[in-house]
Amino acid sequence: MICNEILSTSTLEELLCQAKDEEFPSSMGKKHYERYKELKEKFADYPVEIGAMSSSFEAWIKETQEKAAEISKIQNERERSAQLADLFVEDPIVFLNRHDVTHTNKVQEKAKEILKCFNNLDLTYYELYLLLCAAVVHDIGNIFGRKGHERNIKAILDSECTDILPDSIERRVIARIARAHGGSISGNSDTISNLKESDKINNRNVRERLLAAVLRFADELADDSTRANHAALKSDIITEASKIYHVYSTALHTVELRKNDINQSYEVVLAYEFDSNIAATLYGKVGQQKYLIDEIYERTLKMERERRYCIRYLRPYCPLERIKVQITITNASDEFLSYPITYTLEESGYPSTPFATIKDVDCNIKTGTELLAELRKEGMLNE
Repeated sequence: MICNEILSTSTLEELLCQAKDEEFPSSMGKKHYERYKELKEKFADYPVEIGAMSSSFEAWIKETQEKAAEISKIQNERERSAQLADLFVEDPIVFLNRHDVTHTNKVQEKAKEILKCFNNLDLTYYELYLLLCAAVVHDIGNIFGRKGHERNIKAILDSECTDILPDSIERRVIARIARAHGGSISGNSDTISNLKESDKINNRNVRERLLAAVLRFADELADDSTRANHAALKSDIITEASKIYHVYSTALHTVELRKNDINQSYEVVLAYEFDSNIAATLYGKVGQQKYLIDEIYERTLKMERERRYCIRYLRPYCPLERIKVQITITNASDEFLSYPITYTLEESGYPSTPFATIKDVDCNIKTGTELLAELRKEGMLNE
């Protein structure tokens, strides 16, 4: 069992390295830690972003050709020309934020923070090994395109990693845990319930649901500034359709799990900061543009939805009860002038609706358009 050893190690990798051979099934010639390190090295520079970009462009070409064929049947020349012109307005390129080893490290860091919140950390070293391997591969399917990327994990492992992970059962378990971090199974977004609550894997107890919930929420917490491609943002080479995702990560400078000493529960604290020029900028595709503040509202609501979902499988171990959001908008020309926004997302009162909106949470919340008017009123915009 890991128990208190997690408190004295800096990373989960270091903890795994300390495990004795008897903690694992037969290693088939190599120690499990060595296999994990080989797997991580294998995918450290995996061209996920390039693959996703190429796939998005290929999909756009195919869709454009199909639409053009339909438009060509239109008899009215003016209408036909107008619709053909509209085909090339949409930005086809997906410029993903970072899905490399930096993201893997961040997910594992957040997983460690979640595990440290556990009331009873009876995780085994074999479960830790499976969790870390799943963290390494959870996003590799993006190389074939963003849509449904989680469904490609098993195929990639089977085609590229049989030498590293020769045990086909282990590959299936790792793929299942990794796949449950998103997407859907048979049209159902409740992916974790498809996993086994507890079962014997190679004569070792493995709680797939628990591991998947830790990975899924750790991934949700790992969207801070380390995920943004700062060089690409500075060079202004990120396409308009993708830029808001990098700007969002840049603004999220702190993600912390904090203990509430009053009731011994834990809360997620998210801290964002950006200037008034960014607050006044519209991002996104033509016809779908929005302000960064609206993206933050949507993403924090999504995180709260993920917290409520994952807590079903974490609650016996980890009382993670709320999300506190702190947003600071500074004046672009005077860093001593700022506009604060704070709100808390948690379950409260009688559950009369399936899920709240940001407007239901706090009257301090304003949409991007409303915020722009308020910043202008406060003299926060350089106009």
